[in-house]
Amino acid sequence: MEDKTLLKLSLIVSLTGILFLMIISDNMEIKEYKIKDLTKKQVNKDIKVKGTITKVTETPGLYIFNINDNTGDITAILFKEDPINLTVSQEVILEGKLVEYKDRLEINVQQILSN
Repeated sequence: MEDKTLLKLSLIVSLTGILFLMIISDNMEIKEYKIKDLTKKQVNKDIKVKGTITKVTETPGLYIFNINDNTGDITAILFKEDPINLTVSQEVILEGKLVEYKDRLEINVQQILSN
């Protein structure tokens, strides 16, 4: 094949692949779980949980708070980047990674949305 033909073909394939990846990434939805259904099988997976904040503790580097969804409680950790107002009885949707710390499941929060 000629160099020009190969260049055009590789450009078309590359752009098609990039477009395909963009479509897939936009349509990927994080699975929502009930707290009672979270197990060690989901550790290191991205999860989504809806619930009510029941306790908030602020430290110099992070926020530690508990969330309840009427099926159970779980601790959530949010590393401070910008100040955020978290209050008890606030309804939230958390997206983050499920981790195990001291033999307990926790959520390392990546995004908080108001419910």
